[in-house]
Amino acid sequence: MITTLQQIKDYYNTKPVEYVIKEKYELVEDNEYRSKTNLANIPELANIPINEPIKYTPDIAIKAIKYGMIFLIDYKGAEDKHFSGHSRAVAFVVAGRSAIGKPLLRAWHLSGWSVSNKRHIKKIWRLFRADRIMSITFTGSFIRLAPNGYNMNDKGMRGGIIAKADFNEIRRNQRNLIKLDKIQSRDEISLGDENRKFVTIKANNTNSELDLIKPMDNAYINNIKNVAIAKITFLKSLYGNNYIALSGAMGQPGNTIKLIDENNVTLGVFKVLDSIMGSSLKKIKTIKGNKIFKLYLFDKKL
Repeated sequence: MITTLQQIKDYYNTKPVEYVIKEKYELVEDNEYRSKTNLANIPELANIPINEPIKYTPDIAIKAIKYGMIFLIDYKGAEDKHFSGHSRAVAFVVAGRSAIGKPLLRAWHLSGWSVSNKRHIKKIWRLFRADRIMSITFTGSFIRLAPNGYNMNDKGMRGGIIAKADFNEIRRNQRNLIKLDKIQSRDEISLGDENRKFVTIKANNTNSELDLIKPMDNAYINNIKNVAIAKITFLKSLYGNNYIALSGAMGQPGNTIKLIDENNVTLGVFKVLDSIMGSSLKKIKTIKGNKIFKLYLFDKKL
């Protein structure tokens, strides 16, 4: 039985890929956008759920290119001997065909296993055969700037280009989603990173507890429309044994947070134990040996 966060990480890593819902990749240079909720009421994107594996289609690839969407793909290349292929986190930027008509996708490979390199690789260009993609999962994340080396007129598409990323159009489409309050800058909900290890935040006390044995018993968690994409950070006070779960933000393990409540009372300085997406919430029982956390709702960074 899987009962701890570490066991879940070990479970996911039985397939040699670093990317899980927690997002091991970083796009700090382009201030990546993240979904705040599902996109079901956006007609063009209604058939692309978040954190749910679906069948690849050319139509979804074109939409992914148009909006700068980041996907986790399960891919089985010609030389991949693993029965289910391997996973990669990618952003599609060009769709086209080979000289003999095979469907191709140029992608910015953010993180995942490379059969040819025999190791995990990050941030390189890859060319995929679309008909070898076994499933795709929208991560809820977007890119907004062209990665280094992007070429709209991809010479690898010798049979012609079907769609290519125009990053001016991508940013316009993303601005529309921002206006609809569907996405937000990743920096807005990030509690520091490897370069900024201390932040001060304001959060609202729910006066409730999150019990990891039965997380959905908490009214605030149960009221989240799409728990799978909820962001939760777990904290422990540097002095004493106060454990807090912070809904609505992601923290870097080991970083420290000064926490101020809605009444402007400083609650102390806390260390980030770990962060998860809500899709993992029902699979864990403890974090760092603790199962009960006081629940706070993230407001803003100060």
